[in-house]
Amino acid sequence: MKHFLENDFEFEFQLIGISCHEKDYRICWALNQALGVELTKTETDLELVLKKRKKTSFYSVFEYKNDDTLNEYYLINNRSTNGLLINELPHLDYFVMVKENYPVDINDAITHIKKIPFILTAYSVSVDSLVSKENLIF
Repeated sequence: MKHFLENDFEFEFQLIGISCHEKDYRICWALNQALGVELTKTETDLELVLKKRKKTSFYSVFEYKNDDTLNEYYLINNRSTNGLLINELPHLDYFVMVKENYPVDINDAITHIKKIPFILTAYSVSVDSLVSKENLIF
C-alpha cells in the first residue's frame, strides 16, 4: 500500500519578477540603493534537485532582514547552469521576494526598481498562479 504525503504550504510573500542582463551582485547593489535595504549574499545558495534531469542546480540568494519591521527581503536568481528555478517564467532573470510582517507597498517598490537604468522590466508575480512555486520555499 502506498501512502502519499501532501503538504499545504502557505505562500505568504510577495514576489517581483525582474528581467535584467547584469550580474547578481550588481543588481543587489542597485536594489540596496533604490529600496533602502542592505541585501547581502547568503553563505549557501538555494539548492534544487531537478527530478527529470537528475541534476542539482544552485541559485544565488541575497537577503536582508529589517530588525524594526521584521520584514525579510530576498533577491533570488532564476537561472543556473542546469535550468530555471521557476520554469514557467523563462523571461525573468531574478525575483525579489518580500516576506512581510509590516505592510509594504509593492507597487512603490516596483516603481523604484524600474528606475534602475539597467533593469529591462519589473512587475508583480502572482505566486498562486505558479506551477513550480514550491521551489521558492526555503
